[in-house]
Amino acid sequence: MKVLVDRIETQQSELKFGDPIGCHYHWTEPGEVDKYGDSVRHLATKVELAVDAFERTAGLSEDVFAGEAADTLRERAGRRHEESVTVRDNLRGLGRAINAYSDVLRRHRDGLQELRAYASSHGLEVRDNRIWPPVETIAGDAPEKEMNAWERDWKTYQACFDLKIELRDARRASTRELVKALADYADVHPDKDKQKLVAANAHQVKFGDLRREAAEEAMEAVQANHAADAARHTVDVLKRREQSALDDLEKMVLAEKSPEEITAQSAKVQALHRELVEARTEALDAERVADREQAQANRAARDLEAAEQGKPRLVVEQTDWQPVNLKDRLG
Repeated sequence: MKVLVDRIETQQSELKFGDPIGCHYHWTEPGEVDKYGDSVRHLATKVELAVDAFERTAGLSEDVFAGEAADTLRERAGRRHEESVTVRDNLRGLGRAINAYSDVLRRHRDGLQELRAYASSHGLEVRDNRIWPPVETIAGDAPEKEMNAWERDWKTYQACFDLKIELRDARRASTRELVKALADYADVHPDKDKQKLVAANAHQVKFGDLRREAAEEAMEAVQANHAADAARHTVDVLKRREQSALDDLEKMVLAEKSPEEITAQSAKVQALHRELVEARTEALDAERVADREQAQANRAARDLEAAEQGKPRLVVEQTDWQPVNLKDRLG
């Protein structure tokens, strides 16, 4: 997660008394932020449907659905129910945090408009979306009327400056709260990642990199296992089709069907057998890939666990072996 600060924001961090006071709103429109927050909360409402579906599936009674498959289905539905409840609650909380931030932006925008109007109504120069301070000095022999006006302008400028600081600090505080909410709901804490590094010989490995690597390896392992399951399912289906074709062929022979029908059925059996052989080869390859991906995912998970516990993590870089030229080495 990266929070970017624009150039204008950086300049405003160095605002000093006596500088022009910026009163132009240049952040994202509050309405757009509100729409995004609403969409996140709408997504949470859709997840609610999944929560209900998993809950009903996990609660299927033995009278309705019994057996090992039913038990497995109920168990998986129960786990999915817990996961979907967490996702739903996180989306709702995140949507509320985004909507709250849009209200802060709206108040900030309105506050800048009121600040500009206040400065204009009290005689300060407002130009290029900036409130310009009065002249710094005035002649000591100036008339009392001019002295009073000069002092009044500086008091007005002081009030505008203080109000701008309050608006800025309130918006920044809300920004920090939103970032914290995002980190909590996403379970990502970039500040902690920056505080800790894991030594790896001459390199430094960040926790964020380890988490991303572990997540990517886990996803690849899941996809490889799904592919292996699909390949095994294809083998099972072809085995049943081949056996059924063989049974039909046996029945046709016993029934003394015509040679043409028996030949056609025999060709069908042979085609299914060839397809089954190819499917078994593909399933074997898929299982090997799944085993390899699972091993890599397990290794990445162990690396992450070791890093979180503060244990050293050894990174070995594989290099291509090249023969040594002794003549060059010895001269």
